[in-house]
Amino acid sequence: MAASVGVANSSNMYRVGDYVFFENSASGPYAVRRIEELNKTASGNVEARVMCFYRRGEIPTSLIPLADKHHWGDNVEMEQDSDDEETPGEKEKNENSEKALLKQREVFLSRQIETLPATLIRGKCSVTLLSEVETISSYTSREDAFFYALVYDPHQKTLLADRGNIRIGSEFQAVIPQVNEKEPIRDSDDLEELLWQENNGLDEEKINQFIIISRSVGTFARALDCSSSVKQPSLHMSAAAASRDITVFHSYQALHAHKYNIDAALTSLVPTTGPVLCRDEMEDWSSAEANLFEEAIEKYGKDFNDIKKDFLPWKSMRNIIEYFFMWKTTDRYVQQKRIKAMESESKLKQVYVPAYTRKSQRVTGPNGEVMVLGRDCEAYPDMTKYGWSTYKKYGKFISATSPEDCFIIDKSQNMASRLAQLRPGLIIEPGSPAKGGKTRAAFFLRTTPLTRAARRVTTTRLSHYARRPTKLIDMKALRAEVMPQLATKAKVIALTRFRVKQRAPISEMCVRMGQSDSRVQEWLILDNKRLAPAKEAFPRPAKRTDGSYIYERIPNLGGEGPAPGRQQMLYKKRPYEEKPVEHAVPSKVGKAGSSGSGGKGGQTRAYSVNQVTPKGTRKIATLTRVAGGQKTVISWQDAPDDLFYRASPQTKKTRKQLTVAAIRRAARKPFRRLL
Repeated sequence: MAASVGVANSSNMYRVGDYVFFENSASGPYAVRRIEELNKTASGNVEARVMCFYRRGEIPTSLIPLADKHHWGDNVEMEQDSDDEETPGEKEKNENSEKALLKQREVFLSRQIETLPATLIRGKCSVTLLSEVETISSYTSREDAFFYALVYDPHQKTLLADRGNIRIGSEFQAVIPQVNEKEPIRDSDDLEELLWQENNGLDEEKINQFIIISRSVGTFARALDCSSSVKQPSLHMSAAAASRDITVFHSYQALHAHKYNIDAALTSLVPTTGPVLCRDEMEDWSSAEANLFEEAIEKYGKDFNDIKKDFLPWKSMRNIIEYFFMWKTTDRYVQQKRIKAMESESKLKQVYVPAYTRKSQRVTGPNGEVMVLGRDCEAYPDMTKYGWSTYKKYGKFISATSPEDCFIIDKSQNMASRLAQLRPGLIIEPGSPAKGGKTRAAFFLRTTPLTRAARRVTTTRLSHYARRPTKLIDMKALRAEVMPQLATKAKVIALTRFRVKQRAPISEMCVRMGQSDSRVQEWLILDNKRLAPAKEAFPRPAKRTDGSYIYERIPNLGGEGPAPGRQQMLYKKRPYEEKPVEHAVPSKVGKAGSSGSGGKGGQTRAYSVNQVTPKGTRKIATLTRVAGGQKTVISWQDAPDDLFYRASPQTKKTRKQLTVAAIRRAARKPFRRLL
């Protein structure tokens, strides 16, 4: 038992350098990748930095003949590689052929790097370089084994060999020309340049003294130079910069140029323009350029062409290479190597990914078909069953051997109908593979003038299609109908011209709605004289110093105290018989109780405010009752709008005398007189 658990854990343990299957698509074959790094994110998830391998179906079809030519030469039949379903006869024939087996296991190496979640790993595999001494059966007989022989560049869309050929033979030998004795011998001075002569007549001590003087002159020159004083603000840094190899080389060149005459060489160190300043690439580059170079090295490595192109185009290739070798002798290079070593130690060496359990038994295929997996295939006894694991690993349709590891392709359901079911606002029928629609982004449809004109001249019932958005419109027939009528530009402009709608005034609309009283209300007449009224019905309150109004709280005049014997309570839903009864107030709102209506002794049942009345009785808006049974009136400060209507006692009395039907008629037609 312990041994089996250890084997399971080892199969689910993935390390850097392993070749694994990644599931990028639920319905497509696995992607073959090689783990380069395992990083842990801030959220605690593990991400794998992987190198991509491409299958034959993932590269352009124009490169397939190149791959076939590499394996079988020029005499190869052009076969169409496809992952589509094949007929049983062709499938059995291709499986038995050597080429078909080779194509199933061949992948193409690439330098493409991507980062994927480690949870998408679905198992291990092996990828090896194709060897000419091995047979195809050595690859096809092993489980989950692949090979590669070519390198695919996804950016350039090219296929190249991963290894160079050993160039042995007469065709690879250089052609040696015949010796021409009549031609004069070339002088070595034309090909070489003498830089230093060993027998120069100077002692070693004098040469060293001259070098020390050159360094002193270089230190003094840096003190006079403004840019150097900024880079090396101290004397020690200036002296160290003056002692670099570039100063020593200049000393030897000065001695050799003046035929090893120390007096003349000293004079050349301090000409009339000032002391000679010699700088190398390390000193000549600014700090910003040095940072750009380190960033480029981090991104491109030693690819100096890309470094020059993308980061330092103003530098020559000689400057960049010379600076690189000088930079490797600095402490910055040593620190970066130390940091990289620490990062590599802190990175994950391995990760445990538990076995994946498929949750859904139905997935959507690449062409919109439904792929039914597992035991659900038993509902389709007449359809061919294929192996799911074989399809995911090798991308081929092979007959299934296990009822658990099988799938069928159901092409009976149209993709258009499935998309219609997923649209928001439509009813999804029971049994649909998708139970909910994904929200679509809002969009704005801007029609062309020709389309707007076609809407006006067509005889098609567009309103019918507007009510049924899933019904298709025959655009060819519609175009054939409207194009003869829209032959001229003037006709299209006339049909699409903007016209202002003439709307009737409100007074005419009121008459159309049934207004029969033609008297003009006094409160509707505007006073253009700007005269103050004799009596202001609703005077504005006083203002504070800051300009705000002062509202006074209205005293509680309409409420009565709590009923005798009633305790403070919060109202809630209770049985009808338990509701407290108050004395009825005679009014015209409710009908008087009668003996025939179920009442006893002609009594009228009254209901407390804010309680649900029995079915059939009228509901009248009342004042708000809070905890404790007290009636309150909201103040102007609590009014939701600037306009607050305060009902007077006379208005309340008049309202109680109206029937419910009269109140409703007044609300629908406020321009009619009530009394």
